[in-house]
Amino acid sequence: MSTSRIAGRALYWAAGQFRDRPAVVFRDRTLTYVQIEQRSNQFANALIGLGQRPGDRVAALLNNSVESIDGQFGAEKAAQTYVPLNARHTLHEHADVLADAGASVLVAGAEFAEMALQLPKLVPSLRHVVGVGWHDSGVVDYDALLAKASDRAPLLEISSDLLLRINYTSGTTGKPKGVAYSVERAEIRLNNHFHAMEYALGVDDAMLHVGPLTHAAGMHMLPCYLRGARNIVVDRFDAEETLALIERQRITQLMLVPTMLTRLLEVMNAGARLDLSSLRRVHYGTAPTPVPTIHQALERFGPILRQQYGMIEAIQPLCVLYPHEHLHDGSPSPRVASCGRPTMNVDITVRDAAGQALPAGQIGEIALAYQGIGRVAFWRRPDLERDSIRDGWYYSGDLGYFDDQGFLYIAGRNKDMMISGGFNVYAREVEDALQSHPAVAEAAVLGLPDPEWGEVVAAFVVRRPGQQVDAEELKRHCGELIAGYKKPRIVEFVDALPRNHTSKVTKNILRDAYLSRQGAISK
Repeated sequence: MSTSRIAGRALYWAAGQFRDRPAVVFRDRTLTYVQIEQRSNQFANALIGLGQRPGDRVAALLNNSVESIDGQFGAEKAAQTYVPLNARHTLHEHADVLADAGASVLVAGAEFAEMALQLPKLVPSLRHVVGVGWHDSGVVDYDALLAKASDRAPLLEISSDLLLRINYTSGTTGKPKGVAYSVERAEIRLNNHFHAMEYALGVDDAMLHVGPLTHAAGMHMLPCYLRGARNIVVDRFDAEETLALIERQRITQLMLVPTMLTRLLEVMNAGARLDLSSLRRVHYGTAPTPVPTIHQALERFGPILRQQYGMIEAIQPLCVLYPHEHLHDGSPSPRVASCGRPTMNVDITVRDAAGQALPAGQIGEIALAYQGIGRVAFWRRPDLERDSIRDGWYYSGDLGYFDDQGFLYIAGRNKDMMISGGFNVYAREVEDALQSHPAVAEAAVLGLPDPEWGEVVAAFVVRRPGQQVDAEELKRHCGELIAGYKKPRIVEFVDALPRNHTSKVTKNILRDAYLSRQGAISK
């Protein structure tokens, strides 16, 4: 049953609680809670002044900035549905998302001005383009818009089923799909975050946001804001600058994707000497992290690593591998290969193709109980809901298995399972074998069509700087760790693996490029 509340009530509460404390640090600017409150109130009132009604969609094409925080908080206070755009997408990808969402306002940074000017011609619903740091005819100036708006709280009453946000994802294949978060579901997500916390979080904490606030990095923004912590925001990740910021700002909390963690370790291993003693937690996730990388990170950072598992359809943490679970008798635990155990408010099972729950040790599809954070909804895509929600469970497309202690191990995606000669091969297992070789930085494994075997296992490998290894050596290495039918028959070396905006490897790009090259050779 839908219940009413004030739009943005938690934000109002935090501003009243922590008033003159520093809330956001961006470059050389430090803004207090009162200042963030006033700016977001102005943006909310400006949206209302533009004729926006509750539930209308406001899109943002912004890199991390103070304005990106204004936009999220202000849209919520104005009872708008916030649609964050991926800064790496092309003009036509943005147009597809905006048209699908039916967005009527777009807030765009100066670095996206050229695209922003073209989008109204491609998206009929788009009535206003608001420029942050740039001007053009027909474009509403952001600073002027805020200057004319009241900084008083609009205090709009809304129902709990109002749509708060649409997060678009393309995963690693296919067209983007919109995941819908109502106010109620967002509150459940926030409660799940707090319930899963084993650490103190308060006014003496400082969270460094090095990833896009529109995606995984942003999930820590609101919890830190509601606890009175400082949020240090950067608009791009640089490993050396990140380490310097940790020392300079006395950072206590840090969220990293695996590639960022790898870059930090490279700089640290090169001899960087910095004081990182303020760090209390290094959160990591969004994609599988190689076990050797975790071992290195434990050696460098100490027992403060915290792995989280989630997905855009059901934002993390669905599972947590807590710091104490990374170690066993003072050494790295074998369970660092897992993503931990389910959080208190999440019910997860592993199921076979017939929908039956599987016992520990057997790989199947990871399914969430269709309740609370697992109550997944897609924007105007009933077909996706029919395909993925069955008998009270949301089927995630992720493959995995539980061990006998309830730790969940990710084996890959449904699409990552290959059938070679009648045997199932899971990409993650082969990738782990490859990445255990000291000359391998990272690897991506996929199936390629083969007339004899149906599919053959192919590996695309990035060597570590200064290291040499050939395909035959890697095949022999894998043969010592996994069954012969799982060994890659094809090994190609690449300079880097292609990734999407959430740092997941886009294997379809590797597959298509390989098949295209082979087609050209055969001709």
